[in-house]
Amino acid sequence: MSSPCHGLLALLIITLIVDWPWPWPERVAQAMSIPTERPGHTQSKLNSTGSALFRLPTQIDEYAVLEEFGRLTLATMNQSVDPCEDFYEYACGNWKQTEMVPARSRNNTFLNGMQFAVNEMLTQFLKNATEKEMKLDNAESKAKAFFASCMRMSEDMSDGYKLLLEMDEFAFNLNEKRESNETFDWININFLSHYGVYPLLPLKIHYDTESRKFDILLSTSGKVLGNSDVIDIKNMTRDFKIENEEELRQFNEEFKLVIDFEKNLTMHSNRRNESEELTLGEFKLKYKDNLLNWTRYFEVAFNGSAKNDWIIQNTIADVDPLVNFLQKSDFETLRSYLKWRTIAKFYYLWKYETSDKSMESSCREHTSIYFNYALLPWFIDNVYDAERREDILLLAKHIKETFYDLLGKYTWLDDETRSNAKTKLRAMDITVGYSDEMRHRDVINHVYEDVKIGDNWYMNLQAVEKNRARVRMRSVNKAIIPPLMSTRDVNAYYADFLNLVFIGIGISQAPFYHLKYPPSIKFSGIGNIIGHEMAHGFDSYCYQYDYDGKKLNWWSEASLRNFKERYRCLESQYNKYIFHGVLTNGTLTSGDNIADNVGTRISYHAYRNSYGKLDGDKKPIPGVNLTNKQLYFLKFAQTWCTGRDDASKMRRMKTDVHAYEEFRVIGTLQNMPEFSEVYKCRLGSEMNPLKKCMVW
Repeated sequence: MSSPCHGLLALLIITLIVDWPWPWPERVAQAMSIPTERPGHTQSKLNSTGSALFRLPTQIDEYAVLEEFGRLTLATMNQSVDPCEDFYEYACGNWKQTEMVPARSRNNTFLNGMQFAVNEMLTQFLKNATEKEMKLDNAESKAKAFFASCMRMSEDMSDGYKLLLEMDEFAFNLNEKRESNETFDWININFLSHYGVYPLLPLKIHYDTESRKFDILLSTSGKVLGNSDVIDIKNMTRDFKIENEEELRQFNEEFKLVIDFEKNLTMHSNRRNESEELTLGEFKLKYKDNLLNWTRYFEVAFNGSAKNDWIIQNTIADVDPLVNFLQKSDFETLRSYLKWRTIAKFYYLWKYETSDKSMESSCREHTSIYFNYALLPWFIDNVYDAERREDILLLAKHIKETFYDLLGKYTWLDDETRSNAKTKLRAMDITVGYSDEMRHRDVINHVYEDVKIGDNWYMNLQAVEKNRARVRMRSVNKAIIPPLMSTRDVNAYYADFLNLVFIGIGISQAPFYHLKYPPSIKFSGIGNIIGHEMAHGFDSYCYQYDYDGKKLNWWSEASLRNFKERYRCLESQYNKYIFHGVLTNGTLTSGDNIADNVGTRISYHAYRNSYGKLDGDKKPIPGVNLTNKQLYFLKFAQTWCTGRDDASKMRRMKTDVHAYEEFRVIGTLQNMPEFSEVYKCRLGSEMNPLKKCMVW
């Protein structure tokens, strides 16, 4: 993929400071179904039990790594079960009981156990701040200072409330503004906020996956303060400690006034059935007869820097009723509404922080959001050297080449469609962990130099939110990709609009991956994840996108019919899996079922082609009486070990785009003759059924 180059600093200004809260498709954001640890759902006290492989950074020698891996593998298994009857139970049956698994992970998943280790490492780094470090005023010290202020944070939200009320946009004299020579109207009030809150006629900076640029989204006003499920005035007055009878009366009256105003505001907002896309110049010309002076609106919004070639995504059907209403509205009411929308924005953030029982977990999460890439050089230095990155890129090369070769053998594809599929795979970018410039602390420090962090967490939160809003407004027309996932997440994704596979640093750690593991374990662990994400480019949704990430049909009619027939076989197979009377939804989980099946197959063939012919029947792990080929399938299965309770599993089965972990293993291996050959499962046994489904 090629895109205009805006220079390293421009790239970093966009990507480092801002974690863009766009609603990415679930297939991207939760590509491997590995939910990260969230505040309120974890223990605050760190737990050091379990295998040393779960503790980062992993600092045990080569032989000890293999011994420890062997002990963990055996301890997780239930060897009393016939692997040809229930391979998941055989591989994971003792997950919840073994002391080799950290106590807090036994009721969770294998990959979440790794995420806990990453989070623990980050927490310890943020906590251990020396006086000398804090005087450096660099990106890392600012992150630590933010974390420290969070840990010292007063849970008295009245402190934050009072700070907001003292903001300039709520304190200036409106009469003086109206009497001055400068034009001052509702447009000015709409854009008074330093925090991206433009509530009267909303404007948002929007990332367009087609153009791969940031554009401007114009939308109608929505119901926020009047949503009783979100804002409860009784809770607010309690949290803000408004107890004086007169203050309470004034608070209630003002809040009722802005809720009534919001009702009228939303009534005058008309939304288009479909959004329209125009350049700013075209937009201003088309709507020059509106009551609203759009030229002035954009001049105020962007401080005179708006360009006519910027792209506008317009969802407003008719702006005149809204403008007429706003022009007649009292200025104090407009400002009050802006004030309460700003208070509501921060109230959500404060509640997120102060409601959690685990302060360390919550503060780490918040610090990681605002200082995501500021922490990356330290993280790379400790857990991800260049040799490890090159090793994983080599695995990816083998897997991609194997997939490419297999495409040439599928008789159900005609030559033209096969050529297009090969073109898409050849063009697929694979990114592992980070780009090289992200190691440079001096560049990152420069990006964060305008972010001032002090002792007061409420003030610090305002500072970082102000900075994020400023960067958003400066990102219009920039051809830069926002970060889709933190590199510290134990996860990976495929982005259809980029034709890009991303493998995070967090998932490239022990016990999942280690540089000293034998190739069979590398290919079945991190290699399987790489294959899974590559396969998403050819799943039941992403097949619609071409080599350049554009939604374009590159299939012949016959090949597409064959493809749909093959993946519907998989849907039918998964529809038959039952857990406590609940059926798996094979259609909902179709995309990831394809990725699981294809990723496991191509990764196994890549291993067999590159190493397996020589060492496939060798037994590489001390104390484990299994060959490399057997270990390949065992490691794949143990990736999905889980100790979650039945109620949790059943909830996820109804809504998750991934099959329940047991069925991810069983369904994939039932379709692989290679597995049955290695484990000598007779045809017709549970793990070697007569009918098998194969998509790619």
